Amino acid sequence: MSSMLTKLQALCIATAAICGTTNVLAQAVVTPPAPAPAILARGPSGLVITSADVSADMARLPEETRRIIQGKPESLQQIASNLMVRRVLAMETSQSALAQSPAVVATLGLARDRVLSDARLAQMDAQNAPSDAAIENYARQVYLTNPEKFTRPAQTRARHILITKTGPESLQKANDLLNQLKGGASFEDLAKANSADPGSAARGGDLGFFSAGNMVRPFEDAVNKLAKPGDLSEPIESQFGYHIIRLEERRAQGRQSFDEVRVQLVGEARNAILTEARLLKVQAMMKDISFDEASIGAFSKSVAP
Repeated sequence: MSSMLTKLQALCIATAAICGTTNVLAQAVVTPPAPAPAILARGPSGLVITSADVSADMARLPEETRRIIQGKPESLQQIASNLMVRRVLAMETSQSALAQSPAVVATLGLARDRVLSDARLAQMDAQNAPSDAAIENYARQVYLTNPEKFTRPAQTRARHILITKTGPESLQKANDLLNQLKGGASFEDLAKANSADPGSAARGGDLGFFSAGNMVRPFEDAVNKLAKPGDLSEPIESQFGYHIIRLEERRAQGRQSFDEVRVQLVGEARNAILTEARLLKVQAMMKDISFDEASIGAFSKSVAP
């Protein structure tokens, strides 16, 4: 049992870096002290909610969401309101017998452990932060020793104009557009003005590179019949409507270059290096930890369904 718990505990702590649970705490550890927090709301019995409270609450949100909220005073006020309600309820609980119940005491202890341990892990990450050169070397080593991970299947790049099916006039519109293309009209301009696929329409109908099996069958069959870049398909019907397709490029199966996967590998390399440092810390701590297996077994029996 000891061995199993050791591995589980190590995994839980080590993977926290990859899950990003301490990024905000890391900033707090490595940046200079901020000015005194501003009081944003006042409540009964002298309770206050500060800018630090709101920032800490927003730390759980994605960065882009935080940026949007920070620019909206009404959103910040709503967060402050929610926090004040919780703070008042917490005060009421702390003044009652409920605060001394074993479940509440244990939960408070765990919450404190979680916050403090995350702060320590963030501090460790800052201290063990690898240099750019170390990250680059690690990423290149992963690339060189795992060639099978970076095999790219044969791919095709194409553009399309999608006309939604609303009746016979839809096919007529598709044919009219095809005639304009054959007459020299810009595919990109017609796609932007007419395609019902908003994602690709904004890019002039460009679907980027895709592999076999990524597109619906009628579309894929039509693309496979196009011989050379610039070839146009007749209007092709699928469950989405009528497609006019232009072949842009074909790319044979091969290995992705390091530059193509560098951003991904560099991110993974940094996490791997920090995770290794965390694992070493956990392994060192586990030497001083023991388990009462008899008590664990008895507890298991007492709570088993």
